[in-house]
Amino acid sequence: MKLLNFLDVIEAHHRIKNFINSTTVISNEIINQKLKAKVYFKMDCQQITRSFKIRGAFNAVLKYFEIHQHLPQKIVVQSSGNHAQAVAYVGAKLKIPVLIYMANTVSPYKIKLTQDLGAEVILCEKRSQANALAESKQAEGYFFIHPSDNDEVIAGQGTCAYEALREIGEVSAIFAPCGGGGLIAGSYLAKQQLSPNAKVFGCEPSQANDASQSLKLGKITGFDDTPQTIADGARTLKVSPRCFNYLQQISGIIEIDEEKILYWQKYLNEIFQEKIEPTSALGIAGLEAYLNSNLASQNNKFLVLISGGNLE
Repeated sequence: MKLLNFLDVIEAHHRIKNFINSTTVISNEIINQKLKAKVYFKMDCQQITRSFKIRGAFNAVLKYFEIHQHLPQKIVVQSSGNHAQAVAYVGAKLKIPVLIYMANTVSPYKIKLTQDLGAEVILCEKRSQANALAESKQAEGYFFIHPSDNDEVIAGQGTCAYEALREIGEVSAIFAPCGGGGLIAGSYLAKQQLSPNAKVFGCEPSQANDASQSLKLGKITGFDDTPQTIADGARTLKVSPRCFNYLQQISGIIEIDEEKILYWQKYLNEIFQEKIEPTSALGIAGLEAYLNSNLASQNNKFLVLISGGNLE
């Protein structure tokens, strides 16, 4: 398995920059005073399809074009929503048919958004069934884009932190949601030269704590069925093997209970007047937990990635 580095993120940035939004980085004095820290938010809720996932989707397809000198004839994915919308958008933009398998626990709103982009959506009883069916389609000539277990996807997701760090400089730590692990892995790569001393923390729901448990055990473990959490973007069954390599090198995973997820989602929505989905609240909740147990880190500078904003 190839190990990615900072240069892969730079290449991804140059590859996709004309296809995506360069989203804003903001800081809010009310939140800074509340947490006694200087907090910068990378607002990828403002991204195309309202999620960072478009970064990895475009990078995977455009890298395919570079290698093969033609676009894939058809694409298949499995997704809990935001990856599906991202790939559906890429397919519509580049005129490639897209087939998407989803568990029937996915938000109906996210299903509709995906279908509105022209993708064919097939619902399955379980997430594991959706995963298996999507992977099996490769035998029929489909280009399969895994939501996280894909080098180009990881490098693409890393451009989120890369853009932010280029703008704000070095930080003490980076906090981001952890589902399959692609955003955390990419962020770890992005900070290597832009903020080499920065810690990286993945933040996941306590009720979907497969990444945390995997790190404690030293091997990947997960769920047989979709974990129940309001943070639907983090309802992955387990972290991907590629991402696990990078998760073992970060500073840790912080578990967040449902009450805190809802509290911070509501708080951010009110402060920023933006649609910010529950999964996006994991990062700031993780920073709060970190500061509560690391008082000496107060007044430091932090980056929080707001991963998406797909809400009705």
